Amino acid sequence: MNVLFLIPGLISFYFVSQRRIRTAFLSVYLPCLLLLPSQYSLRIPHLPPLSAAEYALIPLGMVGVIRLLRGGSFALMDLLVAFFVASVGLSEILHALVLNDGILSAVGAIVSMAFAYVVGRQFVEPELRLPAVRRIAVLVLLNFIPGFYEWRMQQDLYAIIGIKLFGLMFQHGTWVQVRNGHGRFAGAFDDAEIAGIIFAMTFCLSGFLVYLRRKARVKVGLDQLRKFYLPEVILLVCLWMTQSRGPEIALFAGVVLLQIPRLRNVKLVTIVVAIIMVFGYWEVSSYFDSYAHAPAYERLQDEQSSAAYRSKMNHVYAPIAEAGGWTGWGVMGIPHVDGLNSIDNEYLLAHLAWGRLGYVFLLLIVGESTRVLITRAWTFKSSQDRAFAFSMLATMIVLWLSLLTVFMGEQLPQITFLLIGWIQSMTASQAVTPPGAKIAGRLNAGMSLQRTSA
Repeated sequence: MNVLFLIPGLISFYFVSQRRIRTAFLSVYLPCLLLLPSQYSLRIPHLPPLSAAEYALIPLGMVGVIRLLRGGSFALMDLLVAFFVASVGLSEILHALVLNDGILSAVGAIVSMAFAYVVGRQFVEPELRLPAVRRIAVLVLLNFIPGFYEWRMQQDLYAIIGIKLFGLMFQHGTWVQVRNGHGRFAGAFDDAEIAGIIFAMTFCLSGFLVYLRRKARVKVGLDQLRKFYLPEVILLVCLWMTQSRGPEIALFAGVVLLQIPRLRNVKLVTIVVAIIMVFGYWEVSSYFDSYAHAPAYERLQDEQSSAAYRSKMNHVYAPIAEAGGWTGWGVMGIPHVDGLNSIDNEYLLAHLAWGRLGYVFLLLIVGESTRVLITRAWTFKSSQDRAFAFSMLATMIVLWLSLLTVFMGEQLPQITFLLIGWIQSMTASQAVTPPGAKIAGRLNAGMSLQRTSA
């Protein structure tokens, strides 16, 4: 039955062959990415296990690579992503116990990172900016249905369907982690921390839609509440139900960034916010360091236990990461010590698995994506473009901060590199009609007609 997961790839290939890139991206790839778990996968001979979303991504990615090469216009980020993916593949090939496993891991990195990057780089801006933001917001919101079931019943609905219908294997079966008497909301993203990051990122990205509705100045009672506020409220509820503190804390920074376009001196405010964030990071680091030598973090309260675990993890694995040299240990070769089997820090994990090369290129990607977004936000003349740039900046800051507390797993690599590619292609666009603007126009026209008649 799991051969069905190949169908999105075939449908995507058909649409791409018909030059219907928009349909393949919005109606095939994004729904698979945001509504189907990565465990819904199929292994084809000579390929790694690929999810339904990755099969749908491959035709788009191949065309994107061809377009990028033919265009001949390369950005610094193109090289950074290429070197990062190459460093990942090199480390996995060099350190895999079985060479074939390392090659398959390298192929998986090409699909989930490089192909996702070129799709964002080539196919979104500027025509699909608004449709893509809308589609992402709607699809992520749909995760409320299976997520609420997890939160209430403490069972993974996707795992139940996968095991009974497709015969899939899930690491934890149908069990979900329970905290404060409720299951932790994960939805299609399998991991509550990763789900929390995606909900927080979507909240920031949909800030662009909020800006458009505010600009429309529509005052139509419940309709405004339904279309304007309710999606944001649901996203916040979903984030709260994941019970993931890292994304919740990171979202505060994102919300602050979303307010900047509403102020006059954008550059000055951006610099001030950046300084505040640096001091905030130092304070959070000091908080974690205070638990560095906690004797038994298992007996601490839940929040303290989590902080103590991460603090000890960072101290124990830092010298091991350095010992891995330039190419690291490979994901499967990381030596686990002191019972610290979960590496809940993507930057530390990258250093451990892919060595100094992977770690440095990841940091350069973080820095370059942030630099490009700030530059765009400062130079765009249209208020709409600036609002979108700051929404994307808030989205990525939430991601980069949250990765200090979790690994970049499940669908997150694809989402991350899709957005990174999208950032590189951001250009000044023609002003779009804000949702509800037509309604406002009709209302104003009607009021004018009434006054004229009177």
